Amino acid sequence: MRKIAYRALATALLICVLLVLEGTARDLPLALVALTSPVHPGRDARLTVQTAPGTQCMLLVRYKAGSAETELALPRRADTTGRVRWTWRIDPKATPGTWPILVHCSDEFKGSVEQRRLELPFVVR
Repeated sequence: MRKIAYRALATALLICVLLVLEGTARDLPLALVALTSPVHPGRDARLTVQTAPGTQCMLLVRYKAGSAETELALPRRADTTGRVRWTWRIDPKATPGTWPILVHCSDEFKGSVEQRRLELPFVVR
């Protein structure tokens, strides 16, 4: 009888743990909404992504401008609808070509850190 009671208790505890874990698990959403590409040197580029509200995101842009490499790191926090928007001016000496853009978002949710990244091609004409 005692063995059955322990098994029942162990089973109940396992179910409780699984329900708690299920309640804390989530996938951080991250999707492209809009990107200005191609863009001409000297003009503004814009990028908008959709994620969870309040999520901290970082935009990393790298392209060549003349003989130097231009790197931008622009942090932003998602608004109450989960939108994150960036605008930046392309160097007038930007070298035409396809360059990488990286969006990295991270969010703490019930004690765990969720992270997502989005890699996009960016064209300068």
